[in-house]
Amino acid sequence: MISRHSDATGAGLLARVCRTALLCLPSLALAAALLIAPAGAPAAADPPLTVEQAKAQIAALQAEAEAIDQQYLDVKHQLDAGKGKLKLKHADVAAQVAQVKRIKFQVGQVALAQFQNRELDTAAQLFFNSDAEDFLSQVSTVQKVNENQNSVLQDFQQQQADLADLERSAAADLAALQEQQKELKSLSAASDKKIAESKAVLARLTSEERRRIAADSKNQADQARSAAASTSRDTSRDPISTSTGSGRGARALAYARAQLGKPYARNASGPGAYDCSGLTMASWRAAGVSLPRTSQSQYHVGRYVAKSDLQLGDLVFFYSGISHVALYAGNGQVIHAPHPGASVEYIKMSYMPYVGARRPG
Repeated sequence: MISRHSDATGAGLLARVCRTALLCLPSLALAAALLIAPAGAPAAADPPLTVEQAKAQIAALQAEAEAIDQQYLDVKHQLDAGKGKLKLKHADVAAQVAQVKRIKFQVGQVALAQFQNRELDTAAQLFFNSDAEDFLSQVSTVQKVNENQNSVLQDFQQQQADLADLERSAAADLAALQEQQKELKSLSAASDKKIAESKAVLARLTSEERRRIAADSKNQADQARSAAASTSRDTSRDPISTSTGSGRGARALAYARAQLGKPYARNASGPGAYDCSGLTMASWRAAGVSLPRTSQSQYHVGRYVAKSDLQLGDLVFFYSGISHVALYAGNGQVIHAPHPGASVEYIKMSYMPYVGARRPG
């Protein structure tokens, strides 16, 4: 009886377990699928891009990278100036140390003279000194030093205070330089990230779409080059002036033309590579005019030029914040060093948001 009851009970339990297991199979399968799915698998693929959307995103990212590069240049300029200032300050500290040491020795000599003669009055010292004339000369000298002792001590204290101020100032300058060096590294990484993002956008396109974008860019550059070359032949095709400009402007533009095809590089001003302001600076330097290093600072050089009065070689500025500069090449075209990954090229001004223009020299 007990055995049959146990068997029945066991069979019923087994049946219930089997029914439960069958009911749970779908859930178990789902759990297993989740467990074996790759941990890093994306939830959903990025939506497809049209070629025009990709071009717009890439252009925006490249412009941001170039703007960051101009910020990099500004900080680099401050860093270089700070290093020069710190070098001079270290020289001042060394000179001040020598000055303090000299006065300290002088004060020590006075103290020694007073210590050696502290127990003898002047008459006694005269009695024990065989050379009265020499002694009187010494007494006169010591007395004179004594008279100036307070002044010497005050000077010593002031020189020490000045030295401490210089040392504190030099330490503050060094700390500022270290922060600027960190900022340079951060800006460099930020620019590289923008370029990496633009490459990622391009990678989402098909090979054919990438070839189309490359072909479009080449066609734009070729058209800009052709339009600029026709400046002297046709002066009616563009509302913007096609005047040949000053001799210096023409020389600056001639230099820029000779750089066509050379790569863009951050903090480069030739001869093998350029960033935007490096190209304009080098071009105008070839014409005998010195320009500051960044696009923002170049915007304040020379005189303002209306868009309708542009002449060859004029500096043309783009984007909010004055983050890009080029040289006017005629017929609404400019020559510029565009952005990381590109080369010095012609481009229509209308492809970028115009801010203003200046004429150096």
